[in-house]
Amino acid sequence: MKKVYLAGQPAEYDNWKTHFSNLKGFDFYDPDIDSDQSSPDTFFPQDLKAVSEADFLIANPGLSPSEGTWIEVGYFLALNTTTPGEKCKNLIIIWNKGRGDWSVEFVKKAGFIVKTTKEAIKKLHEITK
Repeated sequence: MKKVYLAGQPAEYDNWKTHFSNLKGFDFYDPDIDSDQSSPDTFFPQDLKAVSEADFLIANPGLSPSEGTWIEVGYFLALNTTTPGEKCKNLIIIWNKGRGDWSVEFVKKAGFIVKTTKEAIKKLHEITK
């Protein structure tokens, strides 16, 4: 079973994480459910441990700054590439329509960029074949 870390906005944001709940063959780690979010002293090490154990990472930074999401993305990228500037073939980032485009070209170099959760699911199936 492939481990997938769901990084990003809480489930309340578009309920985006619920779209993954019925996918077969994957073990999803949702930090909102699977780690103690009461303090950075608990969730930071728990979440980064889960990132390090994941085969794939799907990030949804939403429209807010999402500093935690970008830390998780960077850590996953560092663990799953060998050369600076290398694109990670196991990283999917949902770039929402309302998010500014000023940095999207930079982010595209890190992994696959999709616009919706539905596209993220399709891409996950493609890259796991």
